[in-house]
Amino acid sequence: MSASNTHTCGLTTGGAIYCWGNNSYGQLGDGTTTRRSSPVPVAGGLRFAAVSTGYAHTCGITVGGPVYCWGYNFDGQLGDGTTTAQSSPVAVQGGLSFERVGAGYLHACGVTTAGAAYCWGDNRSGQLGDGTTINQSNPVAVQYGLRFALVSAGYASSCGVTTNGAAFCWGRNSRGELGDGTTTDRLGPTLVHTALGAQTITMLNTGGGHTCVITLESAAYCWGLNFDGQLGDGTTIDRSTPVRVAP
Repeated sequence: MSASNTHTCGLTTGGAIYCWGNNSYGQLGDGTTTRRSSPVPVAGGLRFAAVSTGYAHTCGITVGGPVYCWGYNFDGQLGDGTTTAQSSPVAVQGGLSFERVGAGYLHACGVTTAGAAYCWGDNRSGQLGDGTTINQSNPVAVQYGLRFALVSAGYASSCGVTTNGAAFCWGRNSRGELGDGTTTDRLGPTLVHTALGAQTITMLNTGGGHTCVITLESAAYCWGLNFDGQLGDGTTIDRSTPVRVAP
């Protein structure tokens, strides 16, 4: 299951994706722009292994690795080489085979079967990690050649965990959402502050302006925007370095 602010999608045991909710830009993928209050199948008869919902677009990894996306595409977040909205799945360009995909607010990122991270879509804060602030409608490689196990796309930032369990983030950092101890935007991956010590990260998820991880020791840490207490540290103070979620 994956839920955005106005639509939700789920993957069946048979590899079909069903979506429901707002469909103004075709983000339900059923070939229409009709709002749905109950699940409808994504068009095309593709078999999927994973699904991720963004603000008004959705991406899924098909069995075998190619990624397809649908919905809002003004910033190129479908990765199909255009900026035209699509109400049915379109293939992300580049012939890449992915193991992970994460749809953010206006961009998306994925990890290939070789462990390389690629992103596409809005890049005004450097959230694609390619060293520029230029929007991209095709996947571009994240800088520095790091090998990733997973990646997550947020509002205007992205984070990933490398194969050795280290967390890196890039993009907007005005509320400390990159976790590097600063509020400076980064155009490429920057290591999350050593407040995590040498702990191995096993899970990571990036939200609207904050990120949380789970370590191998089952401890949860968060950083970034904390206006509503979303860091779970008992305060409403923004944090630019990881803080442990209060028990």
